[in-house]
Parts: sequence; C-alpha cells; structure tokens
Amino acid sequence: MSNIKNKLDVAVARGLNNFGEHLKGKVIDVTPMDTGELRRSIYIKRATESNLTVEVGSSGAIAPYNVYVHEIPKINYTTPGTGYKFIEKPFYEEKDKIQTFIKAEVKK
Repeated sequence: MSNIKNKLDVAVARGLNNFGEHLKGKVIDVTPMDTGELRRSIYIKRATESNLTVEVGSSGAIAPYNVYVHEIPKINYTTPGTGYKFIEKPFYEEKDKIQTFIKAEVKK
C-alpha cells in the first residue's frame, strides 16, 4: 500500500510543480517592469512527495520593494498589462487549473 501512496505523492508533487511553473509564467507576465529586478525576483518553491505544497512568490532579497509594488496601486506602470497584486491576480485567475495539472500526472 505504501508503494502506491509514494507513487501517488510523487505524481501529485509533479502536477503541483507543473502548475507552479505555469503560474510563475503568468505572474512574470503581469509583474511591473522598470529595471527588471522585480520580475527576476519571482521564484517557485517546488513541492516534494513529502511536502505537497508549491509556492510562487517574490524575493525581497532581490527586490526589497516587492511588497510595496504588490500592494500599492499606481496609475503609471511602465509596461502595459502589468500592475499591483501581480502575484495574487494570476493565482485567482488560474487556481482552478490545479486539478488539471495534477490529474495529468496521476494518469501517467
């Protein structure tokens, strides 16, 4: 039984990581770009079979102003289609696809 659970956990982790990569791409697309540091700060913390959680975020070590840009609406973003809540908005738009990514891996 544990072999089946292990295989299932590995498949779920792969599905979560595939979704995380997908979401990271969507986040980068809507992240404001002035110098490019904010976009470079977007990271993914990958899921493992022992930790079925994936995280997409922005590193303050690379772009210490990331929280300010994410939370404070501004009118004149330099790149059209970008703006504040650049992590939150894509997540809410894409979250229903998580199951599809997991199903694809479990079916393999």
